[in-house]
Amino acid sequence: MTSSKFTELYVVPFPTLLGDDADGSLARPYSSLKRALDHVEHKYYRSMTSLPRRTAIYLYPTYHFVNTLHLNRAHSRIRITTMNTDMTAFYEELIVRDHTYRRLSRASISGGMPITHWIEIDDDVYKAVVPSTVYVNQLFADDRRIIRTRIPMNQSAYLQYEAPLNDPNQARYGFQYVQGQFDSIPLNDVMVVVYHSWTTSHHYIDQIITSNRTILFTNPSDLPIGTFTMQGKRRFHIENSCLALVSNSFCFVNETKTIYLKTNGSYNPNNIQIITPIHEFIMLIASTDARYPINNIIIDNIAIQHSAWNIGRRQQADSQAAAFLNSAALYIANATSIIISNVEINHIGSYGIWIKEGTTNVNVFNSLVTDTAAGGIRIGQMIASVSTPTTSIKIISNEVSYGGNVFPSGVAVIVHCANDVIIADNSIHHHRNSGISAGSVLGYKESYTSNIIIQNNYIYNIGQHILCDQGGIYTLGIQPGTIIDGNVIKNVFSYAIFMWGIYLDEGTSQVIVSNNIVYNTGWASFFQHYGANNTIVNNVFACASVNPAPHSDDTDPDGDIHIGLAENHTSIIFTRNIIYDTFQGEKHSVYLSSPNVIAPFNDNVYYNPYGTSLLFGSQQVSFIEWQKTGQDNNSVIADPLFIGDVNQCDFFTIRSDSPAAKLGFANITKLSKWTSGCDANDENDNNQFYHW
Repeated sequence: MTSSKFTELYVVPFPTLLGDDADGSLARPYSSLKRALDHVEHKYYRSMTSLPRRTAIYLYPTYHFVNTLHLNRAHSRIRITTMNTDMTAFYEELIVRDHTYRRLSRASISGGMPITHWIEIDDDVYKAVVPSTVYVNQLFADDRRIIRTRIPMNQSAYLQYEAPLNDPNQARYGFQYVQGQFDSIPLNDVMVVVYHSWTTSHHYIDQIITSNRTILFTNPSDLPIGTFTMQGKRRFHIENSCLALVSNSFCFVNETKTIYLKTNGSYNPNNIQIITPIHEFIMLIASTDARYPINNIIIDNIAIQHSAWNIGRRQQADSQAAAFLNSAALYIANATSIIISNVEINHIGSYGIWIKEGTTNVNVFNSLVTDTAAGGIRIGQMIASVSTPTTSIKIISNEVSYGGNVFPSGVAVIVHCANDVIIADNSIHHHRNSGISAGSVLGYKESYTSNIIIQNNYIYNIGQHILCDQGGIYTLGIQPGTIIDGNVIKNVFSYAIFMWGIYLDEGTSQVIVSNNIVYNTGWASFFQHYGANNTIVNNVFACASVNPAPHSDDTDPDGDIHIGLAENHTSIIFTRNIIYDTFQGEKHSVYLSSPNVIAPFNDNVYYNPYGTSLLFGSQQVSFIEWQKTGQDNNSVIADPLFIGDVNQCDFFTIRSDSPAAKLGFANITKLSKWTSGCDANDENDNNQFYHW
């Protein structure tokens, strides 16, 4: 259908179908999405005085291998989607007769290239050569990520260096290794990944000095290596050594442009689709000027797949939330009125989506962001003050999962500097850093972040025992209007220390934390490092700090509730909460603080079903002594009378005769996405060749 106000264009990605006679019509479809976008841009500039048309671009449901697509202001008012079954059937016979292709459930816009002509060189070991411009550091086989080789080969094991370097000029560029760790390993193509606390750093090797067992890198870490010995445990691993090939892994030799792949014997790479990402950006929706944004874009019912990552040999590849990565598969800037709906974004080399400055009214609905090298969705700009900040963003009813495959510091959903953001009704799981993070400016300076609504999200299996210093929900800085409400958080575990359910860090202020359920956390359910005037009301905090410290030199877990620093203002108000402590022993900290913290507690219910004595405050006193200080005068230690079996992690709903109800506690709505059970280890590998 074509009218003065509406145009339909069709794309079937086979150049020989119609050749140069294509015009984008149903009978004469374009062979590439780029040609369809050029059509729209040409029409725009030819008729700038008239109302721009709404153009729908329908993609045939197969792979569309593209160079980076850039939608600019001239592409306003378009929709990109998969063609329906009737349209697909129209082309089916032609394509099946003349082309070998893979029919998909939806069109895939891929930033990768197929790898073909594999040669078997040993039992289940194959090689393939790629063009000279290609560097391979990710590989996907039939929608499954194949891991790059790793030493140690066990994904849960690590090497440990002997000591940091004493020379301050070299401390960020290397360490003293243990004899034998780098023997016989070809060094040209390998990468060394060092674990710190909340980050990893990724390094190319400059030289190895065998006389004093020193390894030096071409690129630095953020802080001196060894700064966080308690968290990092001097851990590192080596990637991309062809001496470490195991089933379903690969390595790449850049000198000969050769990929070596070892399968598990169940498939021949010549008979399946093997893809390596080429482009860091797959689709940019971005005007060059925030004053003249691209607008009214709909992207729905497609997949965006196979984006690359690249690190320069001198580049610092180490920062909070993997923020050193400057790319995303779907990158949106200087744009307004954008809808991303029912889109699958996966097999990604950095973040799936980045919504940057100059954007307003961007909506991501009902989509899947999964299998990312770093995090899932980034919102806002890194620099504090810009003329057109990110505002009015909605991230609603999505699944964001299985992130941090290369850069574990990536966060599932992170808000840097932005205003009026809603993150609601999402399922967020299996990420190696925090589930949701909000804020970018440390301390009490102007934060440029406000009105962030984090509501009704199901956040689970976070941390995955890899890094340290993380939370199911993490915030920092002054955030007026920010509300954390109705979320369910479970299974937050770090490698060694600092693993909290809700974590208010670095000056978090003016935040309301209400109606959340937090359970099964390695440390406290709720922790505030320091901040001002935060209200913690009507939450359930359960089953915290129940496991012993993972390592003999780790600090013991910190109980149920914890406030770090004392300041000369009210830190939090803590009221109408249920703290269900399940520690089995003589005594346990239900609330720990530094001396002189100002934090009024009242109308709370505390309980431990095993008769463990509960301790309160900086002096860790009994409940009776705690009440004598003027705290928790209306609170009780009593069974809150949950309806379900709490020991089996059933939902934490109280009976009408609960002592918590008498103190004003209101039951919290059970999320439709929530699943019962306490087990933090599931068998779902999300179509990856290795388990989490």
